[in-house]
Amino acid sequence: MSFLVPGALALAVLALPIILFYMLKLRRQEVLVSSTMLWRRLLRDREANSPWQRLRRNLLLLLQLLILVLLVLALARPYRHVAAVARGNIVLLLDASASMRATDVAPTRFAAAQEVARGLIDGLGAGEVMTIISIGPSPRVLASTTGDKTALRRAVATASSTEGQADWQAALTLAAASAQATPRSTVVIVSDGGLPADLPDMPVPVTYVPVGRGDDNRAILALAVRDGAQGPQVFVRVANLGAAEATALVELAVDGQLFDARQLTLPPRDKQGLTFTGLPLDARQVVARLSGEDLLLVDDTAWAVRATSQPAQVILLSAGNVFLERALGLLPNVEVWKAGSLEDRRDAPNFPTSQPSNLQPSITVLDGLLTESLPPGNLLIVNPPHSTELFTVGEVFTATQVIRAESGDPLLRYVTWDDVHIARARLVTPPGWMRVLVQAEGGPLLLVGEREGRRVAVLTFDLHASDLPLKIAFPILMSNLVSWLAPTGGMEVPATLRPGDPLTLRPAMDATQLVVQSPSGQRWTYPVTGEPIPFAETTELGVYTVYQSSAPSASSAQSADQADHFAVNLFSEMESDIAPREVITIGAQQIAVPQEGLQGRQEWWRWLALAAVIVLLVEWWVHWRGGRLLY
Repeated sequence: MSFLVPGALALAVLALPIILFYMLKLRRQEVLVSSTMLWRRLLRDREANSPWQRLRRNLLLLLQLLILVLLVLALARPYRHVAAVARGNIVLLLDASASMRATDVAPTRFAAAQEVARGLIDGLGAGEVMTIISIGPSPRVLASTTGDKTALRRAVATASSTEGQADWQAALTLAAASAQATPRSTVVIVSDGGLPADLPDMPVPVTYVPVGRGDDNRAILALAVRDGAQGPQVFVRVANLGAAEATALVELAVDGQLFDARQLTLPPRDKQGLTFTGLPLDARQVVARLSGEDLLLVDDTAWAVRATSQPAQVILLSAGNVFLERALGLLPNVEVWKAGSLEDRRDAPNFPTSQPSNLQPSITVLDGLLTESLPPGNLLIVNPPHSTELFTVGEVFTATQVIRAESGDPLLRYVTWDDVHIARARLVTPPGWMRVLVQAEGGPLLLVGEREGRRVAVLTFDLHASDLPLKIAFPILMSNLVSWLAPTGGMEVPATLRPGDPLTLRPAMDATQLVVQSPSGQRWTYPVTGEPIPFAETTELGVYTVYQSSAPSASSAQSADQADHFAVNLFSEMESDIAPREVITIGAQQIAVPQEGLQGRQEWWRWLALAAVIVLLVEWWVHWRGGRLLY
């Protein structure tokens, strides 16, 4: 045994004044006796309390000396050498992803990881510091560069696992920055090893501590609802990610009622898809569940919401453009009317003949003409002839060779401009709120932007002066633009929305307040200002409800039948594959369990301090309640 602060042992000299006080302390006690036979005891008591006499046996003195010994040893901080995961300053990455909720380690893997973290905290030496980062969909710093073990333990105790996938890329970037700011730092990863394969190299040493031991798990990896010829259909993808054959019962509930159940036998590491047909025509919410027991429950349930949006209303203002008419007319869930102007609406062949007089379009398409004042709502402007209050139009240019296209933008998904030829285009000077998606040598060809809740897209050339309408890219481009200009419902929900993923909420024109309710009932209230509302509080799995109201209080929001809904699911094979890994790969380095021979310190001062408190309580009891024990 060694001591971190051996100088504290010098405090043992405090025992001398304690003994001295007992030698000088008088302990006279008046006793009423009935016989002189007791005088010898009284005389003996006087002699023992005379100064500088030999001490009598005294339990209080022994207890007080024992308290002093325990406190002095605690201040000296005794320790012994033990096997350690890391030495020096530590940046601890605590995996808090969904897979850490597996129950193969009681009570959960995350609880086991917290215990490992407490051991690392106990092993910190004098002057050493630790940073603790919890890794979920968004990494979170629980404690930053501190040697305060009480604060570190509190940070570990308050940490909790999440229902989402860990963002290891962001977590390692954060850990590298913290480690490089502190010399002699080591990054310690406490996880079950479910890391992606494309992580970057780390500029500091990395140590891996694995937790978990089982792999028995079945999961729902996909759930989708679509409209078929015979009504709504549901597709479910189920996986057995364990090493043994498994049986799973897939239950499908529609709007809260059990609709169907099917038994599956899945070989090891196998996936199977199921299709359910014949759903009610008014089906809105679908829930798929896996019955049976496995080690991870969060991936046994999935949710889907069937879109029930109204068709987008599109007015085409054009002198005649068969390319636009056909491209718009073939889009699903879109109703198109053609007019020469907003005041003089004329039906055109191949377009609906019933046109409401009070039509409020979702999109107005202006082809080669502009009104004195632009119509309200979202706009698709093709070949603008002159400037507007939104942008400035200049001269015609013929240097139309494409030099840059933002191919990664969703609006240009599956659209290629390499073989598009354009004779001429108008020079449009984009304002600051617009971005150029396709740039030619002479100027922009496609611009998009959003201002005060209104979306605008501009094609700066006449479609008749190009071969774009003859390319397969044209109908795809129009579909992308219309989907962006008139998004389905009041939300822009990705095809797969996982915990922590953001989405954009678009309130109705007459809404004054928007309320989002999580599956657990938590609510967020947003005032409507005309701008889209970003929402990223998608930390729970399940169905979220979005209410819109024109009244000032949330209680007057629409009913659940009139509200919008969206679902958040795990759908992560990396998280559902809970088999613990003995080796992880970070960059070009393979990291296994810690090497043997590395030593750390295990301190005992807390136990000594606790023992001193217990002895102090015993001393108090002896003094006040057990006086008969003193002699």
